[in-house]
Amino acid sequence: MRERYPFSEDVVCYPGKWTTMERGIQYLRELAVREMVYYDPDNVQLPIDPDEVQCTRLMWRRFVKSAPLAYANSLAVIDWKGEEEPTVDEASVQLQQYEENLSSSLQACVSAVERLSEKNKKKNPVQETGPGGLATPRGYV
Repeated sequence: MRERYPFSEDVVCYPGKWTTMERGIQYLRELAVREMVYYDPDNVQLPIDPDEVQCTRLMWRRFVKSAPLAYANSLAVIDWKGEEEPTVDEASVQLQQYEENLSSSLQACVSAVERLSEKNKKKNPVQETGPGGLATPRGYV
């Protein structure tokens, strides 16, 4: 691969927009493998496991650009100021936690809306149209 594409910028990954966090994490790992291809093979200090590769700001930017809008805005503001860049594995764990928090918050919102809807149904029964197009309370048609 290095012979065909001597510079890492020549290799373009087009994942499209991933739709699940699981697929997004897979794409992040693919970006890590791409980084590994261009490592110096003589440097024994560099990781051989894609999960141990540092998640560079460029990798993160590519990852965020490939994210669906539901995630992109939140992921774009994540920054590791003053910290060493996390490994792909550490970033994956953070992404999974983010997904779990988002899912539980969304489920709580859905449950609250369902409860409110049930409460409104009990309070204001749905009116049905009776003979002649007149609205009548449910059960009196």
